[in-house]
Amino acid sequence: MKTQKLKVVWTAVAAGDLERIAAYLASESPLRASAVIDRIVERAESLASLPNRGRTPPELRSIGDRTWRELQEPPWRIIYRQLDDVVQIHAVLDGRRNLEDILMERMLKS
Repeated sequence: MKTQKLKVVWTAVAAGDLERIAAYLASESPLRASAVIDRIVERAESLASLPNRGRTPPELRSIGDRTWRELQEPPWRIIYRQLDDVVQIHAVLDGRRNLEDILMERMLKS
């Protein structure tokens, strides 16, 4: 039985997250920055085959929202959700930071 691959789509916000991570890491080591970004992208793109393997972020589990999921590529959190045959990558966040703080910062900037 062949499983159908889903399409993985990066939102502008998630693409911006990758750019910021790359710029931050490149200041210390361009080779490391490239390797980290490659790992994050590869991990996210792997959702095309198994989108349900990510967990519900604990911050959302407590309010009963199970539509969002995350994969980890330590220390990064890849936040996504599946809509029909598309997996949308919405954010790549530093897992060492508080998710609520990051979301509040983003709301205040927009």
